[in-house]
Amino acid sequence: MLEHYQKSNHFLQRVNPTLKLICVFVVIFMMIFIFDPWTPLILFVLTISVIAIFGGVSIRFLFLLLLPFSLFAFSFVWINVAFPSERGETILFYIGSMPVAKENLMIGISLGLRSFVFISWSLLFVLTTEPTKFMLSLIQHCKLSPRFGFGMMAAYRFFPMFRQELQQVRAAHRIRGLGELRGLKGRLQETKRYVIPLLSSAIRKAERVAIAMESKGFDGSRKRSYYYVIPWTRMDIVFGSSFILFCVALLFVRNYFFI
Repeated sequence: MLEHYQKSNHFLQRVNPTLKLICVFVVIFMMIFIFDPWTPLILFVLTISVIAIFGGVSIRFLFLLLLPFSLFAFSFVWINVAFPSERGETILFYIGSMPVAKENLMIGISLGLRSFVFISWSLLFVLTTEPTKFMLSLIQHCKLSPRFGFGMMAAYRFFPMFRQELQQVRAAHRIRGLGELRGLKGRLQETKRYVIPLLSSAIRKAERVAIAMESKGFDGSRKRSYYYVIPWTRMDIVFGSSFILFCVALLFVRNYFFI
């Protein structure tokens, strides 16, 4: 499902990954200085809409991804309501004998919505960015050393192989009469049996990849050519300009209506 969205041909998938990463950092930095609940709410709703419309991601899938983080966002509300550093003056209602002040509730909602903004922009980047293009963009445009960039790309490619090897190890253990153990102690023993062969296999693969990369000049000591180039396109100009206009408009609306 994740690779399906990353490799689709919608607008967000064609934007340069480096530009999207910069925009994520700008949003995170901008939200540090915002404490009203309305600004992050507007930004969150618009971000989800942009991901769905211009990224081709299903709204249902987005909300399924956001569901586990709702408890994390609610924790900000609860902590500020139940354990505030300073109790507000406007009491809205009582939970048992505990007063709930409007000021504390609004701060908690603001912090919870800010966390949703961070998560939604992280999803925008992850769901619309292919890892290979991201690493190539960092190498070509941010001068990341090819040693680290291609090394991380190789490590990413190992994950499906490790899953397959884990299934093979489990099957081999069952053939030798070592079935799945029950209980916490049994799970720990089972994990130990699996970890040792997987680690030894990972070390062998890492050594082979390191030798192969060095022999082919992936050490950052020379200027390289690239088979696949991540260019700057009109899509990046449109996305960057729209992002700047959106941030300016959002700050204007906030200063005019919410402060």
